[in-house]
Amino acid sequence: MVANKPAGSSRSSGTRAGTGPNWRQAVPAPLILLLGPEAYVAGRVLDSIRQQVKERDGGAEVTTFDASTYQRGELLLAASPSLFGDSKVIEAMSLATMNEDFLEDVQAYAASPATDVVMVLHHSGGNRGKKVLDALKAAGAVVIDCQPLKKDAEKVDFVSQEFKAARRRILPEATRALVAAVGSDLAELAAACTQLAQDTTGDIDQETVDRYFGGRVEATGFKVADAALSGRGPTALGTLRHALATGTDPVPIVAALAMKLRQVAKVAGQRKSSGMLAKELGMPPWQVQQAQEQARYFSHDDLVRCLRLVAEADAQVKGASRDPQYAVERAVTGIALAARR
Repeated sequence: MVANKPAGSSRSSGTRAGTGPNWRQAVPAPLILLLGPEAYVAGRVLDSIRQQVKERDGGAEVTTFDASTYQRGELLLAASPSLFGDSKVIEAMSLATMNEDFLEDVQAYAASPATDVVMVLHHSGGNRGKKVLDALKAAGAVVIDCQPLKKDAEKVDFVSQEFKAARRRILPEATRALVAAVGSDLAELAAACTQLAQDTTGDIDQETVDRYFGGRVEATGFKVADAALSGRGPTALGTLRHALATGTDPVPIVAALAMKLRQVAKVAGQRKSSGMLAKELGMPPWQVQQAQEQARYFSHDDLVRCLRLVAEADAQVKGASRDPQYAVERAVTGIALAARR
């Protein structure tokens, strides 16, 4: 039997998907409300709850409703005690388009939910069914946000949590490379994490990510800069040449090098936390963390020389040289050689 939670606990699992472990730690409860359009997170929670109930009770009767095609009385019938005493899981989907029959029945059920039934409901957003949502929250439903991940930091955290759950270690630069390669689709990101965790051994570094997913990465100035600042000369030059060969102008590549170097120079030698520096410098915390990692590879004199090298390259790609591509390659090579791995 699952104990009812007090109404005050309904927000306990309501953090943004990907910014914390709450949705990953969802446990069976009489009422669980999944809010938001991110279907992958909702699906993960549904699978987890279903599996937990089956493992706990040795099996479970699972009933799934589409709230838009629901017929009056089906919920009451599904929640009624089983002749064989089996546990029950009721999954209600498409609450954003629920019909009147479902609206009335679920409101009545929420007023007195069965404590031996686990009911999970997914509302993807919109104004339809506000009374139902209010009734579920008032009844103490556990609310889990299922919002899309829009910020890079959220996607990076999602990947980190996937590998943590798989008990594998992925290096920070590899995490960012995987996000850059695969994109923001959570299902694709999760599949990529699973592939790397299953097909590789040891720590997962950026070389491993590039080997598996490098062909999916659009060669950009920032990718060139990150490789150079991390001391990975061959990768930096290979990415640079691919970018130039596919029509990327040298000017934005040099601009990316300059911006990344300035970020490293700002955090170099600082003893403050990334959070404090982020506020002082007006940078996202994940950018500060990346710059701090790269700053370890450079001495003060190295940074000064690299900044001068990029300044020279900037002038050359803007008309001071007949061969701007060579100017960029020279700058990238110099920065990669200066980085002390």
